[in-house]
Amino acid sequence: MQFDNAHAILASKGAVRMKQKELSRWMKAIVVLGFICVLFLDAVWVPELGKDLAGNTPELQRMFWPCLIYFWISTIPVMVFMALVWKMATEIGRDNSFCMKNALRLRTCSLLAAADTLYYIIGGVVLLSMNLLHIGIAIIGLGVCAVGAAISVLCAALSHLTRKAADMRSENDLTI
Repeated sequence: MQFDNAHAILASKGAVRMKQKELSRWMKAIVVLGFICVLFLDAVWVPELGKDLAGNTPELQRMFWPCLIYFWISTIPVMVFMALVWKMATEIGRDNSFCMKNALRLRTCSLLAAADTLYYIIGGVVLLSMNLLHIGIAIIGLGVCAVGAAISVLCAALSHLTRKAADMRSENDLTI
């Protein structure tokens, strides 16, 4: 009877480990999909949108390249963010979800999202002061800022919880 209980416990740990690996694969697939979307935005959609805006509004023509370069710079934190999520997914696949490395990665993700949000706010203020803030750009910028702020807060909360879980895990490892 005791052998059956031990076998059930080991089997459930194997199932958990398999779920961890499956979660890791899903996270990595989402990161790849996000990377493809960012590349599409960088290479196709934003340049076409900019050309359309510049074509319809002659006073915005001179701002096409500065705004496009500004947007390309803003995707750097997004790419770093995705690289950190990839590393966290790798740790989750190794059944090491609650570790200090992941807590620090989540904190870095929070700071990256906050920095990107601030970057877009500054860009909007600069365009507004130059009287070049097109309504379409303003709406997209507000959306980016709202999403960036939400992601920043979420990552900060997850970092805090992951750090607490990692602390409890290390305390448990010491007592065993």
